[in-house]
Amino acid sequence: MTTLSISAALKQATAGLKNVSGETARLDAEILLADILCCDRIALYSKASGLDEEEKELFNAACARRALGEPTAYITGKQAFWDHDFFVSPATLIPRQDTETLVEVALRALSATQTIRILDIGTGTGCILLSLLAERPNAEGVGLDISREALDVAEKNAALVGVQERSFFIESSWFSGLPAEQQKFDCIVSNPPYIPRNDIDGLMTDVRNFEPMSALDGGADGLIAYREICSNALCYLKEGGSLSVEIGIGQAADVASLFAAAGFKSIETIQDLPGIERIVTGKKS
Repeated sequence: MTTLSISAALKQATAGLKNVSGETARLDAEILLADILCCDRIALYSKASGLDEEEKELFNAACARRALGEPTAYITGKQAFWDHDFFVSPATLIPRQDTETLVEVALRALSATQTIRILDIGTGTGCILLSLLAERPNAEGVGLDISREALDVAEKNAALVGVQERSFFIESSWFSGLPAEQQKFDCIVSNPPYIPRNDIDGLMTDVRNFEPMSALDGGADGLIAYREICSNALCYLKEGGSLSVEIGIGQAADVASLFAAAGFKSIETIQDLPGIERIVTGKKS
């Protein structure tokens, strides 16, 4: 049985992925191979043995999927976010590092000692809610999503993170599955769909063709989700509770205006690590 060295396999795969992955071709190849070999990326370079025939076939098949544009996270079934590798599926948006800013902002508003309740609207993988629950052992949370398939993934992730006893998931279009008179929260978070409909065709192929459209399409102006959230969120917040949402580039002023019109106070716009306005947050007075 012939073997192929790790370095040779990665070199070949990187060349084959250049057209679709560009500068991240090597990274994508490493992620795919590490997943097949059940090791960390760094461990690839300390392995003395090469790939056997089965491993080569699996690696070639994974690279072929990526070459057709399928996101690496859907091929491996997981994506790193905050402190965990979360399960993902084509029913969920792939977690992104930019969204970690939303976790940071929400944590500032959440007590580390008092019992608190968190609501995540459009929870997807559950990565935002579950990361918050992992950081706040005194908290419990509810995740809403219109997709039953996405909620199945979120429930798996709750078990993965170890917070399944403190997290609850409801199939719901916005707040419809959550009676306001029975549910009050200290914090509401959301990374809603915010891409203007006419801009979707210009998205990268791996986003446009593979990620769920319901998690991308923000309506004609990209703001339909924020109107829905802002117009109802106060009913579900405790006094002094906060609403924090992720926004798209150039949307800060419009979303902040929606917060103000709805009656939120202490409204702030917060930048992510690259300096892009990424989060709008406000409080119920």
